[in-house]
Amino acid sequence: MNSSGQLGGETSCAGSSQPSSNEHSPATIAPLSLFAASREMLLPVLWLFLIWLVAFQLLRGLLIVATWSHHGDATLGLIWQSLLHGMRFDAATAVWLTLPFALWRLSRGSPGRWECRLVFSAYGLISLVAIFALIAEVEFYKEFQMRLGPLAYDYFSTQAEHNTIVLGMIWHGYPVVRWTLVCLVLWAVFIWIARRLFRPRASRFELAPCALATVLLAGAAVIGIRSGFQHAPLRWGNAYFSTSTYVNQMTLNGLWSLLDAARSSSSGQKLARQWERRMPLDEAIQRARQVVVLPGEKLVDAGTYPLLRVSPPNDAVGKRPRNVVLVMMESFTARFCGAVGAPFGATPQFDALAREGILFDRAFAVSTHTVQGAFSTLCSFPNLPDNDRPAKTSTGEQPFRSLPRILAENGWETVFLYNGLFSWDNMEGFYRHQGVQRFIGRNDFKNPTFVDQDWGPCDFDVFNRAIEEFSDLAAKRKRFLGVILTLSNHAPFDLPKVEGIESITTGGEQNNRLNGVHYADWAVGQFMASARKQEWFEDTLFVFVGDHGFGVPPNITEVSLLHMHVPLLFYAPALLAGSPGVRHQTASQLDILPTILGLIGLDSPHQAFGRDLFRLPADDPGHAYVKRPGEPMLGWIKGNEILVASTGSPAHLYSLDLGFPPSASGDLSDAERSGTATLVRDLDAFVVTGLHTLKRRLASASSQ
Repeated sequence: MNSSGQLGGETSCAGSSQPSSNEHSPATIAPLSLFAASREMLLPVLWLFLIWLVAFQLLRGLLIVATWSHHGDATLGLIWQSLLHGMRFDAATAVWLTLPFALWRLSRGSPGRWECRLVFSAYGLISLVAIFALIAEVEFYKEFQMRLGPLAYDYFSTQAEHNTIVLGMIWHGYPVVRWTLVCLVLWAVFIWIARRLFRPRASRFELAPCALATVLLAGAAVIGIRSGFQHAPLRWGNAYFSTSTYVNQMTLNGLWSLLDAARSSSSGQKLARQWERRMPLDEAIQRARQVVVLPGEKLVDAGTYPLLRVSPPNDAVGKRPRNVVLVMMESFTARFCGAVGAPFGATPQFDALAREGILFDRAFAVSTHTVQGAFSTLCSFPNLPDNDRPAKTSTGEQPFRSLPRILAENGWETVFLYNGLFSWDNMEGFYRHQGVQRFIGRNDFKNPTFVDQDWGPCDFDVFNRAIEEFSDLAAKRKRFLGVILTLSNHAPFDLPKVEGIESITTGGEQNNRLNGVHYADWAVGQFMASARKQEWFEDTLFVFVGDHGFGVPPNITEVSLLHMHVPLLFYAPALLAGSPGVRHQTASQLDILPTILGLIGLDSPHQAFGRDLFRLPADDPGHAYVKRPGEPMLGWIKGNEILVASTGSPAHLYSLDLGFPPSASGDLSDAERSGTATLVRDLDAFVVTGLHTLKRRLASASSQ
């Protein structure tokens, strides 16, 4: 600090001050003084960089403390290592945040007071946004068990109405005021420390030190952003240095992840192209057929369509259902479901149904958001790399062999009921194209008993309207497919008061979620009680599945598997011939479409990426594919094992225990190389075939 109270030197590249007669010209500056002058120029830049590094480590510490309940088997030793490894990501991010102001400092020798204030204001605004994002990341991680990244962008759209709902949900569902106050305090300290580096100063023009300082800055910036001299630049995979997913996530920097997501988005289908190169197309299609197509199924135009086929009916029913009601329940996690083994007592109504139906307790949503869950359930198509939201892109314009489309072609009436707006994620436009004939959404309910201020009418109102719609169709002697998508079990958990339902208080920080599940379960009970009084009840197959779960500790594997663990129930006591009970084969949302078609007995072609669960051989462990939106890692579950793979790092194999509490083994890929290689090939074939089908618009035969 010099006598003027400023940190570092005040020499810069530009300015009009002339050297005195006894000063050396730039051309005659000795090497030692040249480096000394350049160092003085860069010293304030170094201070800016170091301030960011310290801030990042402090905010990482805050994140660790606030999310410690999610740490699983992470040790303090590993946490300390994450701080060290995380400095690579912190340094790269600090360079990006410092570089514009460093260039300004080197290029402006004698900035005026107003210029300094303007630049400092810009720096203050950027730092406020950065600090707020990293503080908001605390709640983001609790919700999704991942750092900021592509998912953060996905929540907002170009429609103001949707953004208003999201902002309202955040405001009413999370401690916004508390975290905002914390942010403002930290930001005030941050800019107080940095303010001295933006004061007006006077300096003279010296070309040689300026040029050398610029070269040194450029070199340091490249090294910092790439995090070293290695061939490949810094990537997310560099954070995965341990077997603890929590520790690896803590190693990342949320701002770096946001910048990386923006860069990846601008590069188009880069990740998809990397996956496509992992296996020749012909080999991929052949292997995918071995993985997906069951004995007795007949391929249709096998030279063109990878999985288009006709399936025989299964014998799991004594009488074919006349109607189908498919209920996709918001955030209905298996981790809180008593029928699966959860101890909280949050789902007594669903548990009672499960005792009379066929429950798959090892079922998985394809991803962690409703848009992917509904798409995978209704279209039996996976959530693929770089294609997380096909309903909103041009690739989704093609007609999939969806459940509504197939049933509509065969004379069923199709109706979709939802608490919210069907404009969300282009749901109405997409599903109308996929065979849904009638939509009942947020603004279509008459005198609802309760309306969530952000999302819309409560589940009870949606189910009541469903009873009316189904009864009206049945009275007209029409078969129907009723799709119900619930919403009440969603933050901010604005729930109606229900007499006789006691609040659950044994879940700690999960109490709000538990009570959301508890209310949703009550609404299901009311729905089924009303349905039993209807003439169409005994001719109807009911299917219940969670659209996804949510991030509950511990974090199982790199794909946060518990977030996708959902119950899957087939319920039709008068129709199902098999004994009710729990089945432990691994199942997926992708399996719902072919299973329903098998129960109905339709011989219409479909191109499901799932299988008929009631036609699986008894010794088949079942399989499921999972992928979180925006994430480069994919999961392939087979029985009690999960393979986690990406294009940027070696595959990992884990053994799973989905009991209470759940756990995963250490990485078994080295010990079980043959089994790991087999699963890698299965996953590669599945993804390559899916990308080919999607991009070449082969999801449906042209004649269909």
